[in-house]
Amino acid sequence: MIDENYEGEMYVLQFEDEDGNTQSFVEDVVINYKDQQFAVLAQIPNEDDDHEGQDETYMILARIEVNEQGEEEYVTLDENDEDFDAVVEIYENMESDEEE
Repeated sequence: MIDENYEGEMYVLQFEDEDGNTQSFVEDVVINYKDQQFAVLAQIPNEDDDHEGQDETYMILARIEVNEQGEEEYVTLDENDEDFDAVVEIYENMESDEEE
């Protein structure tokens, strides 16, 4: 389940996990691949969570699809999706290009 809330100049996307916990994400970048759009989403840490020992931001990959009402929906991808590895590689190359 996704809830899009506009806060300032960024969209906060809220996903509900299998345990019913809500996690908030922001869109880091949109990647065009095979005539589709994919969003790399970075988690907004919950202040109540223990992040000790965590040195990287938790990120997920989602395909942006348009539903029957013409609204965008973010459909999360897992590692078994045929486009997952290609989109991750594009994102990693984007990051390495920025570092140079």
